[in-house]
Amino acid sequence: MSDQASVLPSDRRVGARSGAGRREGARSLGRIDVFENPADSAEAWDDLEAVAPASAYQTRRWLMPWIETIGRPAGVTPMIVVAHAANGTPVALLPFGIVQQGSIRLINFLGGRDSNSNIPLVRPGAHFDRADVASLLRAAALKSRLKPDDFVLSNQPESWEGVPNPLALLPHQRSPSECHSATLGPNGAAFITQRLSGDARKKLRKKRKKLSEWGPVAHKVASTPDEVKAILDAFFAQKLERFRQKKIASDFETPQSREFLEAACASGLAAGAPAIELHALTAGERIVAVYAGSQHRGRFHAMINSFDQDSEIGRTSPGDLLLMSMMEMMCDRGYRAYDLGIGEARYKSSWCDQSEHLFDTLHAVTLKGRAYVLRESARLRLKRFVKQNPWAWTIAQKARELMHG
Repeated sequence: MSDQASVLPSDRRVGARSGAGRREGARSLGRIDVFENPADSAEAWDDLEAVAPASAYQTRRWLMPWIETIGRPAGVTPMIVVAHAANGTPVALLPFGIVQQGSIRLINFLGGRDSNSNIPLVRPGAHFDRADVASLLRAAALKSRLKPDDFVLSNQPESWEGVPNPLALLPHQRSPSECHSATLGPNGAAFITQRLSGDARKKLRKKRKKLSEWGPVAHKVASTPDEVKAILDAFFAQKLERFRQKKIASDFETPQSREFLEAACASGLAAGAPAIELHALTAGERIVAVYAGSQHRGRFHAMINSFDQDSEIGRTSPGDLLLMSMMEMMCDRGYRAYDLGIGEARYKSSWCDQSEHLFDTLHAVTLKGRAYVLRESARLRLKRFVKQNPWAWTIAQKARELMHG
């Protein structure tokens, strides 16, 4: 589907120059395409992915497995929006999906809860003002076959690689949680020394020595299908046991979760560049901790982790040992940053020097959608209040345990 000249940016453009530069900017947007089949947007997507500041969660290699294994079974219909310049060059791609929630059709970023950082792919040098962005979303919604009611675009950074997120120009609110990351250095050993105190490093050396009583301790990266299967088997067993002990209801046991990880870990594995890379800490033949994530543009995004629930092994902090080894490895690979994802945790504060404020855009398309936006906005504000206040979070956790029990 396409619409010629549906959106024309105004002269009040962020960063626009005066004179001829402004007149050229005002003619920068032409056709807008909306695709339900992601393959139809592949050429524009590959073009923008190669140059646009974005996270691994906007890459085709990560989203394609997610769409087929988690998105479609959950009723998500892809809605890939591509905006072109007047000369036909793609200047922005928004990887959206539409899902039915009760009587409301919502537009979300593809990736759902599995994505920690959502941002459009925007060609460097392209600029938009608030009217441009609102018009772009309105035109995309009108062109969709499914006639959505609302945009609910969660967990967006205000900027990425120093480039402002154009969706931040619309009214928005702070997300319930923030995303945490560590700025890496060129030398792994030096980074560990800088980030951890001498006492902390000494404690981890003692724990590694204790863990070696179960066998030689090693950090392994999955490179074959058999290694992927073995590490994922350990991950699911460890994670589900952890949830059982904490009385947390989860959807990790669904076939779709396993299928997504299997597909993403296999994609690109033969070439040494899987969509999701699996790491394991072993003690002898036993996998005692698991981490997995994806890299893009010099940044590693940690996505899942688990550790052996045996109480004796747990005392050796295998998750901390694996994370330290991975931090060192990513430094030596030349990566600039290591994202530890959304949410607060003790181990994140030990490593992270960056706390990314995220925001949610709730933008109604229809009259029916406005009522939903009001309710959802209030719910998200309450969720943020609970998560950002330790006493409220403690009460919520206890209530969840009682409900689960």
